[in-house]
Amino acid sequence: MSDLDENLAPAPASDVDPRSLKTSPTAEEYFILSRLDGAITIGQLCKISGLGAEKTLQCIENLHRHGLIHLPGTSESPSANSSPPSAAANSESDASKSSNTDELADSIRDRFPGDFTNFAFDEELLEQQVELEIDFKRELLFVHQQLDQIDYYQLLGVDRDARRRRLRRAYFPMSKRYHPDRFYKKITGDFEPIIQNIFERVTAAYQTLSDRNKRAEYDAALERGRASHASLRGSTPASRRSESRENIMGDRKRNMAFKVLVQRGDKAFDKGRVALALKEYRKAFGLRPDAELALRVARRLLDEQVHLDDGISFARMAHKIDPDSPQAVALIGALYEEKGGLDDALYHYELALESAPGDPELTARISRLKQALHS
Repeated sequence: MSDLDENLAPAPASDVDPRSLKTSPTAEEYFILSRLDGAITIGQLCKISGLGAEKTLQCIENLHRHGLIHLPGTSESPSANSSPPSAAANSESDASKSSNTDELADSIRDRFPGDFTNFAFDEELLEQQVELEIDFKRELLFVHQQLDQIDYYQLLGVDRDARRRRLRRAYFPMSKRYHPDRFYKKITGDFEPIIQNIFERVTAAYQTLSDRNKRAEYDAALERGRASHASLRGSTPASRRSESRENIMGDRKRNMAFKVLVQRGDKAFDKGRVALALKEYRKAFGLRPDAELALRVARRLLDEQVHLDDGISFARMAHKIDPDSPQAVALIGALYEEKGGLDDALYHYELALESAPGDPELTARISRLKQALHS
């Protein structure tokens, strides 16, 4: 599977549990898996993953080899010898996938206090001509307007004593369901900032409850009866329930401006005008911090072997946004290694390994650098 068709749209395999594998997927492979939904293509994923095309393709190949994803037009795994599934089997698979999706939607709705059947939906928004199913539009409005009425445990659907593995299992389906990449190139209108807000809240819930110190602080706030999204982020935003249409439109304009600046940066980079590209990217970050963009820019600077100090700066931005992700820290190490700063590179590789224990690539890099430093 060395020549993957970039037009293929991989989808997660619902019948395979990563925990059942002899070799667990790496952190980067989990990252790629969380962004696959059967709609985004391999070519699109290579552009937005932040890992670079080569690494992204390698992750997709490994996920396919383990049977964790399906690739249209290919066997279920490279070693599969079974004949193509019948139409009846395909129909059964589609029905099963639809059933799982409906169960997830029902589970999410049940976590909120509102009555979905009798909920006061914004009819003007529901009538917008966008590329979203009507049931999903209702779900987005139902969830978005009640985000401040439940805590992080309720949002993820986990018990107060849930451990990290349970949190991960709860987070990934919701992350894939509401991830903005799922709607790449789709017309989403005023639902775009709504999707972004829900995804950010789900991500904040996972990051908070997965971190021992943040979780302790959050639990203490819950005990005092004043835990909220605002209290933990040091800000006091108005309730999403009362968020005005003007604010939603403002968010949409900022998102559109963000996309324009990123496109300008990409075009400038393609033309070799790297300094101008970095200027446009920084303007984009002024509108919206984006870990994936920061990783992508840093990775490209590393691949092109230019502006490595700026690459480190962008990788640090990504780490600041998502401190639990090992990708940014590993990338900082790779940039330092390219610069010749082996001690700094080793430090960051070892730091990344703490978040991704047993990662073979990080282990190999650490071993290589230790040999180089002691030779």
